[in-house]
Amino acid sequence: MADRLNYGIMIFPRRAETRRVAERAEALGFSWLGIADSPTVYQESYLHQLEALHATRRLIVGPVATHVTLRHPLIVGNLLATLNEIGDGRTIGVLATGNSGARGVGLTPATAKRLGEAVTAIRGYWAGVGAHFDESRIPATGLQRKGCPLFIAADGQRAAALAGDQGDGMLYGGTMQPAVLARRIAAGRKRADQKLWFGPAVSLAPTIGTVLDEMGTLVVAMANRAFRGDLFERGIPEPLHADIRAMWQRYDYAYHADSTRPLNADIVSPALAEFLIEHFVIWGDVPRWRSKLDLLRGYGCDGVMFILGQGDAEQACEAIGSRLRELGEIF
Repeated sequence: MADRLNYGIMIFPRRAETRRVAERAEALGFSWLGIADSPTVYQESYLHQLEALHATRRLIVGPVATHVTLRHPLIVGNLLATLNEIGDGRTIGVLATGNSGARGVGLTPATAKRLGEAVTAIRGYWAGVGAHFDESRIPATGLQRKGCPLFIAADGQRAAALAGDQGDGMLYGGTMQPAVLARRIAAGRKRADQKLWFGPAVSLAPTIGTVLDEMGTLVVAMANRAFRGDLFERGIPEPLHADIRAMWQRYDYAYHADSTRPLNADIVSPALAEFLIEHFVIWGDVPRWRSKLDLLRGYGCDGVMFILGQGDAEQACEAIGSRLRELGEIF
C-alpha cells in the first residue's frame, strides 16, 4: 500500500480561467493539471496547457486525454515535445482512443491496437528514427526531441493491457467496483516503474441528488465512454443494460460533459444515475471520501486525478484542496 497518494485535477478548457486554476492548483499542493482534449465543444487544449505552464513553476501539465483520431501521431508527438521543452520537463501525455473527439464528428474511436501503433510512432518521431502509421510515414530526421512520459487512458481491459505493455503509466477512468478494478490494475501495471493513477469525478455534495444537480452531465459523459463492450465484464448489473443502451442512443456530443448546458443529464434513469455516482464519483462527507481514497491506496494507486465537472473549476479546486487538507492528504 502506498504511504501517500499524489493528486491532480482535470479541467475542461472553456474560458480564461485556466491560468487561475493552474496557479491555485500548484499553491494548494496538487501535482498535476490535466486539460481535456475534445475540440467539438471545448477550446483548444494545447493552448490552455501552454497557458498553465506559463502560470506555474512546478505543476505537471498535459492533455487528459489526447487522441490520434483527429490528430496524427506526428502532431501529437510534436505538441507534447514542444510543451515538455517549454516547461522544462513538466509534461505528461495521456493518450486515449478518442471517444468524444471521434464520436463528436461521426468517426469511430481508435482501437487499442491502433493506439499502440501511435505510441510506437510518437516515440520513433522523438528518437528521430521515424515510423509508419496507417498509410503515412514519419521520416527519419536524425533529430531527437525531448519526449515525455506517455500514459494510456483505460476504461476497458484491452486499453489496460496496452498500458501494461507500452505505457509509462495508466490513467484508469472506469468503475471502482473491486473485481473490475483488480483486473484493470493487473493488466495495466506490468513493471515496477509504471505509474497507476485513477480518474474519478468528484463532489463534496452530500446526496446523490445534489451530486447530479452539480455535475450530472459529467457523470453521464464518463458512463457513455466507459460502458462500452461487454457490460457484464465491466461490472454492470443486467437490469441496467437496457438503460445504458438507451443512453447510447440519446447521447448528444454537441453537449458533451458541458455542465453549463445539461442536456445529457436527463437521459439516464434514476437507477442508472445512482449506480454511476456510487462507482464513478468520489463524493459526500469526510468518512466517505476517506473510505474511497483508502480503497484506491490499497490497490496500489500512485495518484488520483479528480475530473472537475462543476461549472466553476476554480471554486471546485479550492473546495477539493480544502477537503484533502482536512483529510491530511495534502499540506
